[in-house]
Amino acid sequence: MRNAKFDGVMTALCTMYNCDGSVNADMVKAHTDFCIRGGVNTVLASAGSGQYVNMTAKQREDTIKAVVEGAAGRVPVLAGVLEPGLGAALENAKLAEGSGAEALVVLPPYYVTVTQEGIYDYFAELAQTVSLPIIVYNYPGRILTNVLPETLAKMMREIPSVIGVKECSDYSQFLNAVRLVGNDGAVFSGSDLAFADQVLAGAKGGVIAASCVLPAEYAKIFRLAKAGDTKGAHDLIFRYYALVKGLFGNGMHPSPLKYAMSLMGQEIGEWTTPIREPDDATKALLHSELEKHGMLAH
Repeated sequence: MRNAKFDGVMTALCTMYNCDGSVNADMVKAHTDFCIRGGVNTVLASAGSGQYVNMTAKQREDTIKAVVEGAAGRVPVLAGVLEPGLGAALENAKLAEGSGAEALVVLPPYYVTVTQEGIYDYFAELAQTVSLPIIVYNYPGRILTNVLPETLAKMMREIPSVIGVKECSDYSQFLNAVRLVGNDGAVFSGSDLAFADQVLAGAKGGVIAASCVLPAEYAKIFRLAKAGDTKGAHDLIFRYYALVKGLFGNGMHPSPLKYAMSLMGQEIGEWTTPIREPDDATKALLHSELEKHGMLAH
């Protein structure tokens, strides 16, 4: 079902931790505020960039609540549900709902081999249990499960709470999803570097981790692309291309992202296992690029 509430730039936020592994709510709120003041349209708590798969249920709950407080009603808050199976997905979806999230970004089941019919059943059952809107998170390159465009279109026609997809497949599949979904839902870009092109091709927005560092820039890229200004949108992408590449560099994601945030003056808290600081080459690249763009903290 088409729902325009979540269109635009959706920032996949990072999570900040204390020495004991607890969530530093004040840092999370400050990070949320930084992105919203930059002009993003929506924020996403405890997903991939927020280290969902490394978190306890308590850490997820604390993170979502901190993001909701930090957002203070200015933009919608979404929460990730990245579980391999239905039982844990239902538990964490309910937790997100109870913590104040307004919608969910949900991976399909993975590790086990599933059919397209099984994927449909998974989201149908989830939708019966949780009242929040659901955005499918299709990332076959990471989890191997691939939600085909035909399945996405069918779910958006037949399951009212399935409203969109974060599409991280190849470009041809992205285009086919836009074609088949049509006005029944929304296809969101999952590519930080192809974001402008995908909006120009019909994406209603995108889930963009790099907007943790470049919120104002991605908000402008979205406005330009939505207005059909191909050159203007590409000029901005090209200007920050090396920086965005560096944010997904040799360090383990979201390690380079958090390191760049620290160079800009954002507090990032403690590194938590298995996330470590990025390697020296990535650090040097990020420092150089942020310096070039006048973004280093003074």
